[in-house]
Amino acid sequence: MSKELFAAIEQHDTARVKALLAGGADPNEPQQEWPGLLPLQVAIHALADGGELSVLLALLEHGADVNAWDAERDRTPLLEAVCENQLAAVDVLVKAGAEPNVRSSEGDTPLRACAELGNVEMASLLLGAGATQTINDWGGLTGCTALGIAISRLDIPMMRLLLDAGADPEAPDDNRQPTRDRLPPRDDSDPQKWDAAFELLGGAKDRMPL
Repeated sequence: MSKELFAAIEQHDTARVKALLAGGADPNEPQQEWPGLLPLQVAIHALADGGELSVLLALLEHGADVNAWDAERDRTPLLEAVCENQLAAVDVLVKAGAEPNVRSSEGDTPLRACAELGNVEMASLLLGAGATQTINDWGGLTGCTALGIAISRLDIPMMRLLLDAGADPEAPDDNRQPTRDRLPPRDDSDPQKWDAAFELLGGAKDRMPL
């Protein structure tokens, strides 16, 4: 029945998904083939090409574990939803009790992944759900904190949100350097953004090394 459930999810057959779940299909059994995604994760991917949010809700109603890891122990459904930039799914999962401070196999957290996307609305949702516990943690391929990612991209709205939520510009990254040092050199490509970022960091700390 597991293969039928995944097929119904991928085919966007919501009625069939609900019927299979009502008939005893396991909402927590991962795919047998690599990478062993969970039904919730497959449903999240399906949203990108016409899948319905009601499939996620049906899976949760029938006992899908909102904090389960896939077979590779790489991502939870929340990490999947954030990385796929699915705001509505993130909202559903958070309301269902998804843990916002998990770390992927590469050391990414939902908040850091969100900073990579530059999705301020999603970041605000995660922070409201308790992602502040890992706000100063570094990890992932960049070795940055969420604030470090925003600084390196001169993402002023994200910087402001994170700083207001308690992100520390002095928190070390993987190089044991202060997060504020992720500010790129000032050039002529976008001096206004650089100045705004510098001012934000200066406002969070009285002085900043040049």
